Amino acid sequence: MRVLIVEDDPMVMRLNVEFLNRLDGISLVAQCEDLPAAREILAREPVDLLLLDVFLREHNGLSLVRELRRQARDVQIVLITAASEMETVREAKLLGVADYLVKPFEFERFQEALNYCLETHRRLAKLPTRAHQRDLDSLFRRETGAPAPIRPGDLPKGLTTNSLAQVARAAGDQCGNSFTTEALSDNTGMSRVSVRKYLKHLVDRGLLEESFHYGQIGRPSFTYRCLDLDALRQLGEPASAG
Repeated sequence: MRVLIVEDDPMVMRLNVEFLNRLDGISLVAQCEDLPAAREILAREPVDLLLLDVFLREHNGLSLVRELRRQARDVQIVLITAASEMETVREAKLLGVADYLVKPFEFERFQEALNYCLETHRRLAKLPTRAHQRDLDSLFRRETGAPAPIRPGDLPKGLTTNSLAQVARAAGDQCGNSFTTEALSDNTGMSRVSVRKYLKHLVDRGLLEESFHYGQIGRPSFTYRCLDLDALRQLGEPASAG
């Protein structure tokens, strides 16, 4: 994810750059002190995320947000500012900024904001031509962080963490393509009935999408599509398996 910082306070700028360097999956495109320089960079460089101050010398950062919205630019925006008056907060919310950090702020809060933007960026990139409801729920409902560790008592009766990890790994290996219960049964060595139970659990958790149709001889068939590869991989790790 490509980031542009617009900040006129040298100390805050250094802090933003230092915090960015501690995060994976993010690169700094440029840093500038005012809106004219920011406009020039945005005109020539692809930018995925804008870290923007509101009070910028004689300019107001929200004017740039309004411009980007009129242009329908695909840029997420996080405001990092001392401005906390409700008029500014309300306008920022209506303009669809991704997050709002009030100075001074800690690294953990900065990390939370950027991780959310990074996850949104990744989910948008993975959307199919026509999005399903689960895709939209995942995108528009703000849920951050890894899934909670699974304890044996958290699973439906008859399921085990070891087998769940095995099915999650096999399902993760199929991400990018639709797959069937039979395919995972072959890959895991588990029976189709057992695999189907674990796949249903992963569907219920929102990690897979299930489609149902009838085959040529009238027998029902289920196919699956990956919705959250990172979560499947975490479930498939030995530590998660218990």
